[in-house]
Amino acid sequence: MNNFELTSSYYVIFKNQECIQSSLPDGVSYRDHHLVFQNKKPIEIQTIFVLNQDVEFSIEYTFEKNTDVSIIETKILEDHAIFNKKMNLKEQAIVHIFNENSSISNDTTQCHEEVYLQRDAVCQCGYAELSDSSIKGEYLYYLDGENADVKVRMAILSREKENKYFKILIQHNQPHTYGQMDNYGVVKDQGHLVIDGIGTITKGQHGSASHQTNKIMVFDQDCIASANPYLFIDDFDVKASHAAGVGKMDEEHLYYLQSRGLTKKQAMQLITYGYLKPVIEVIDNEMLKERFETVLSKVGA
Repeated sequence: MNNFELTSSYYVIFKNQECIQSSLPDGVSYRDHHLVFQNKKPIEIQTIFVLNQDVEFSIEYTFEKNTDVSIIETKILEDHAIFNKKMNLKEQAIVHIFNENSSISNDTTQCHEEVYLQRDAVCQCGYAELSDSSIKGEYLYYLDGENADVKVRMAILSREKENKYFKILIQHNQPHTYGQMDNYGVVKDQGHLVIDGIGTITKGQHGSASHQTNKIMVFDQDCIASANPYLFIDDFDVKASHAAGVGKMDEEHLYYLQSRGLTKKQAMQLITYGYLKPVIEVIDNEMLKERFETVLSKVGA
């Protein structure tokens, strides 16, 4: 069950409802399922969550004004486990998160996240949803302060008979806010994948921008895949766009790679990597890029 490795000097490890091990830097405190960041210098920290079958766990992060934090987050969930997370970014907080789901389960797990950004706060979050499990995930971002900025990148793999559903919401509640999501998925065997990308600009939030891309590649005829973009725009002086598509793997690409000596499995692995790689290319944070590159290089291995 402990399918993780410590790569940072600072870390917190949770097993079910308890914090079982931690090493925290100055300016970071933990109490009653609440991590508070007040660090004066940029830091990197690793958080690991291990939940057994039927366990529900909730964690809250608070990033105080002007903090700069990079987080490597790993979730390992068993059948029917439920993971809840809330993040509060105060004014001018900068947060980068790489979120890797390493769960192996036979039944559906659930993840629910809510992220609130105040004035001038910045959040970049990368999700590697490549686990061997079915999942229902909801990731909700609320831009509650002027000039708040959020970018969400997600790489998803659904295979065998896995059933994966993701709802990603970016809601603009103040003027001059920016939200962007880029979600890429690959579906194999008899996998199911649904991505609902939702961009909402409420009335009066002039000067805001909401952009999203949702793309899925399907390998086999028994797959079920759906990429659904939604834009709810209630103001005129804004920018908004979306792109969505579901398409089959190019058989000529597969044939070409096999003709160059690759096995079918190796060829499909390379195609999968190439399809998900654009998630890396739109990231402008080196920590997120490196973690994505490492994880995606193992896809299908």
